[in-house]
Amino acid sequence: MTQVKSTQRIFVFLYSLSACILIMNPLIAIAPKDKQELKNNLRILELLPNLLCPLAVDPGIPTDFIALSPNRTLDPYDWIYWGPKNVLKAYFEDPTSLKVPILRVKLSADVVQTGQNSFHKSFMEFLKMLQQKDPKGFASIETKWGDYPVLAVRGKEESHLIFSAWVGLNDPEAGWTLMFDLVYPDKKGHPTKKDRQLWESLLTKTTQLQDGDYFKACGQDLQEGYTLVNVGGAKLKMLAEKRQSDGTLQVVIIPESSDVEFRYVDMMECAMGAKWKQGEPMVKVYGEIVFNDKNLKATTNYVTSIFFKTVPDFSFKKDDGKKSLIFQKICEKTD
Repeated sequence: MTQVKSTQRIFVFLYSLSACILIMNPLIAIAPKDKQELKNNLRILELLPNLLCPLAVDPGIPTDFIALSPNRTLDPYDWIYWGPKNVLKAYFEDPTSLKVPILRVKLSADVVQTGQNSFHKSFMEFLKMLQQKDPKGFASIETKWGDYPVLAVRGKEESHLIFSAWVGLNDPEAGWTLMFDLVYPDKKGHPTKKDRQLWESLLTKTTQLQDGDYFKACGQDLQEGYTLVNVGGAKLKMLAEKRQSDGTLQVVIIPESSDVEFRYVDMMECAMGAKWKQGEPMVKVYGEIVFNDKNLKATTNYVTSIFFKTVPDFSFKKDDGKKSLIFQKICEKTD
């Protein structure tokens, strides 16, 4: 009942959002039901796997926090809980067992990011209305996790404090955001200083990933000569070489499984524009990644960056008979 009451309080506190904020089209995000604990050396990919618009940050949360869900599936459309493993499992069995604060996160169905540092006007107007109703109990702050805008609010419902935050995922088409909640024991004396510290740490100590880790969290693990791509659970290996004699670029695409397909459109030679390995020659490959799951067919327009190798002759031949896709394009030689 405690979990239900908490959910109801948050819903009541935010009930008007769905009426005044733009409702977005569903985001294609594939969360395999048989992969509850995704292993990866980047923590954020374990905490929030399979997002098409990823959050490339190092979260300011305790080291023993992991991601779990009551239904055993880390589905970004539903609440994903962050906390110590034993605490989360006990909480799912009995919400009244909670003695320490935890966090939960999901894709927001209502709140839209409309600019680099802004959220939808109707949402901001709604928050102003809440502040006018309760000037002492309501508070909001705007901050950033690197390039990601963050809007956090505190409000009161039936004497219960609500702590929520929205983080823009910098998706210019749909304006997707993630919603975070602080979940603390529904007992007298809470939220305590320790409860609040968890929330403050998330807001103030989360930092954007840098260099290669940033690209990896965004779904592209760039290595010399190849890139490992992970788009919402659809995985491919893309290799690139440039032939010395005529400047021809060759890209080889190897899907990890038979239910992943790549539809090639074009490729272009360029140089890395980011500070990490700035100016290093690379090729951008344009196309569509298709994931043919038994329950879902998802198609995503995608651009992959690959640091190519310059070689006397290509490692892969078109007549090798290997199960890979090979594309070539003659480009002008670069200095």
